[in-house]
Amino acid sequence: MEKMTDKQLEVIMNLVADKFEACKDMEEVKKAIAEVRDMAKKEKAE
Repeated sequence: MEKMTDKQLEVIMNLVADKFEACKDMEEVKKAIAEVRDMAKKEKAE
């Protein structure tokens, strides 16, 4: 895997932050974590 740029990392972190910002309770947080992990798996598969 090539090294990620600061800009790519910033974009990813903002996406993650936006997901968690929308959460109203622990259940939604757990769902957001699962979605983020799922996205990470897809990235590695490519």
